Amino acid sequence: MNKITQLAAGIALVTGAAVAQAVEVSANVTMATDYVFRGISQTNEKGAIQGGFDVDFGNGFYVGTWASNVDFDGFEATTETDFYVGYAFDLSEDVNLDLSYVYFMYPGDESALNYQEFVVGLGVYDFSFSFIYSDEYVGDGGPDAYIISADYSYSLAESTSIDFHIGMTDADDDRFFFNEDDSYIDYSLGVTHGIGGVDLGLTWYGTDLDNSDLADDRIVFSITKSL
Repeated sequence: MNKITQLAAGIALVTGAAVAQAVEVSANVTMATDYVFRGISQTNEKGAIQGGFDVDFGNGFYVGTWASNVDFDGFEATTETDFYVGYAFDLSEDVNLDLSYVYFMYPGDESALNYQEFVVGLGVYDFSFSFIYSDEYVGDGGPDAYIISADYSYSLAESTSIDFHIGMTDADDDRFFFNEDDSYIDYSLGVTHGIGGVDLGLTWYGTDLDNSDLADDRIVFSITKSL
């Protein structure tokens, strides 16, 4: 049974277990000047059109999918499609735990780029922390990798927030990231403002990598509409 079939079977089990629960369906679409993932441009510093679809079963279980255009030198893939399933629950009034699985698929280069991640997320008040493990990071034959991150969101007003992020990605390969190092740090600072039914975002991204323009500091503007 391949990974997509396993994921579909898992989703079916979750769906069956949640039939009696209130189901909420949501979607979103985003236009951005770049697609930055863990501090690195995924679109060769070009614009991106992205969208997602989520199902919340009302009992902690959820499933969803998300997609974006991509542009990687040397690869045929022009699209990234993510599939995820998870379970979130409260440990106390202000603390919650989120366990999830994510499968990254790149049509056109399936065997070269597809990979999976296992995620443990912890929310404490307005802070969120995550620990992520991948057994073949960013593609077939890739190294084991561990990603830890911390995020904080501060509300300036009802429709405006400032978001902070810092993360570290560590791969079991001495020169995996742009033939430079086995680990790197990424960070971002963003402002989001809701107006006229859309969310406007302006985010500064950076890393401590020096060997690629794709990891340089950049500012990304985005427009998101929730459906």
